[in-house]
Amino acid sequence: MTVSSKVFNNLLKNSSMMFLLNVAGAGVSVITIPVMLAIAGVESYGHLVLVQSIALAVFTVCGFQYWQGMLIVMPGHSIDAATLRIAVVRSLGYEMLAMAAVILVVAGLTLFSLPQLKEFSTVNLLLLSLAAIFPVIGTHNAYFRLVNQYKVLMYAGFLANLLKLLVLVVVSRYQPTLSSMVLAYTLPEVIRCIVLFVLIFRNRSGIEGTLPGTDLRPARLVEVGKWGTLQAICDLPVAQLDRIIIGLTLPGYNLGVYSILKRIYALVNMATAPFYSTSIPEFAAFANAGDLKGAFELWIKTMKMLFVVTASAGAICYLSKFIWMPLVFPVLQDYVLEFAVVLFTAVMAGTFVTTHSFYWALGKLRQSTIISVATNLLYLVELSILTMYFGLSGAVLSFLIHVTFVAAIKIILLRKIALRNQ
Repeated sequence: MTVSSKVFNNLLKNSSMMFLLNVAGAGVSVITIPVMLAIAGVESYGHLVLVQSIALAVFTVCGFQYWQGMLIVMPGHSIDAATLRIAVVRSLGYEMLAMAAVILVVAGLTLFSLPQLKEFSTVNLLLLSLAAIFPVIGTHNAYFRLVNQYKVLMYAGFLANLLKLLVLVVVSRYQPTLSSMVLAYTLPEVIRCIVLFVLIFRNRSGIEGTLPGTDLRPARLVEVGKWGTLQAICDLPVAQLDRIIIGLTLPGYNLGVYSILKRIYALVNMATAPFYSTSIPEFAAFANAGDLKGAFELWIKTMKMLFVVTASAGAICYLSKFIWMPLVFPVLQDYVLEFAVVLFTAVMAGTFVTTHSFYWALGKLRQSTIISVATNLLYLVELSILTMYFGLSGAVLSFLIHVTFVAAIKIILLRKIALRNQ
């Protein structure tokens, strides 16, 4: 067995472990949406999505992703537990500052009397913001990936989603109000985040590697974190700004439907999404050791496997829509064409997910940022124009164009790198 095969098998094992509980967790998470729709309706659900998108956008702009530097720079080095915890504290400090900025901005939104937010109290707005931020905090995710304890993240995510569903069901039966729903939606995420950080500071694990820990340059962590932050800001049009644009220009009903479609997109990609996070340290280890041939072999293997998985998931989801759609999301029955476009987009994105992590792990930080800036600005133009003329259909079509275009650019650039190193 070659080195790349061993790494591929390890990557497959870690990603598969994440997938198994992600299936259960995502399934539970999707079931919470009909419960929330029953309590608040599609219009209010769309406004909830708008609030959380604003919070996530502020968190991204005001944060610094030091944890990205941990994921890229630390793999392959021998890092003791104390040094790793110091990095965790530093990363958490940056994210706490960003969280404070979110609280200030969201509280300030109440002064503008936006019609989309009139149904939420200030407390509700703050709780919704926390519920959006806690799942995307990267520090604990980076830590457990680095110490190869993926199961902790899986169980935490699954149990939090399960608790959220149970509490929401209780609320829908005994106290079906918007405020109760917001509290039930937020509490499990707060608990999950607290538990994970308690486990981190009780853990004594370090990172095993062949490279000396003294070779690790702190400035490199900051440099990668800087580019990671810029990359996240550049990705805002796809991650959050599309929802904000739709939420502010179209009725809340449309944003509610769009959010459900994007959730299905994420559900189809559920099997492939873990490969993005788990493959970064593997690609980075190859790159740090100078073994580009092994890295390219790993990349090609992942793409072939991910296409089969994603295409199968998309086909099953579409062919079975007559079974689950009337029961879970009857609102989507009037948007079958948009649903089909989103599924095809999910197949494209899932197949090439490791293309983005590979390009990033090769140290192409500046190039990735330039690509993101250019393609996301183009996406905003496409989204604005197509949504203006075609409404929700235009929004999902612009998303498909964007995903395909970005993947094509990075594949071309990676092929050029491969040819230069032959």
